[in-house]
Amino acid sequence: MTIKTLKDLTFGYQEGKRAFRNDRPTLLMIHGAGGKSAIWSFQLTFLNKEINTYAIDLPGHGQPGENAAKRISEYTDWLIRVIEAWFKEPIYIMGNSMGGAIAQSLAIKNAQLLKGLILIGTGATLKVAPQFLQGLLDNFKNTVATIMGYAYHENTDKNLIREGSKFMEEAGQSVVHNDFSACNDFDSRGDLDKIATPSLIICGEEDKLTPPDESRKLHKKIKNSALKVIPQAGHMVMIEKYEEVNELILEFIHKKV
Repeated sequence: MTIKTLKDLTFGYQEGKRAFRNDRPTLLMIHGAGGKSAIWSFQLTFLNKEINTYAIDLPGHGQPGENAAKRISEYTDWLIRVIEAWFKEPIYIMGNSMGGAIAQSLAIKNAQLLKGLILIGTGATLKVAPQFLQGLLDNFKNTVATIMGYAYHENTDKNLIREGSKFMEEAGQSVVHNDFSACNDFDSRGDLDKIATPSLIICGEEDKLTPPDESRKLHKKIKNSALKVIPQAGHMVMIEKYEEVNELILEFIHKKV
């Protein structure tokens, strides 16, 4: 399926340890605002037992390379070029938060590249509180810590929350502010009925950044979609409840193969 070896690609990525196999489905994962591919470590490792798994760094995130985008549409156009250059056959794509916005946009704009769509902790709009946008400019580190506090369920291991803050701080103030501004400007509500790709929508029951109602709205508008709400989980449900989420992902993919 791949037409370029990973060493030829100009962006950061992570992959499962098992070698690529043409007879297995392929899942590509897209991180959220200020994140990087490492947030998908639980999926890269465990899902790779049954499917090909890849997670990429968006431009300006992870390893040095292209500059970060300022709009979701710019990230989407970049991702289309990557998929077209990398894969010969349709793939599954999974995005969290801003990554989910990019995944929606891809399904709207270039659905033939996809076998399935998995949206985690995202929405048709991703409005950001003005105090967060201003805080990222005026008090970056403390604002990042506040955002991360909202991103996880209250019972989450504090080490995971600190790691999330570290990832976002490493992305840098300009990249993170641009990402959250891009989220704030995003609106797919008028185009959701164009998505015909089989879709799985997952959210944490106690997600404070993209509350479950946002996922319910997606489910209502996207044809051929399923919705799963995970109890005692927040915005980073794929980390907090990775075993449950992984089971849902594999069930969805195997039904669509």
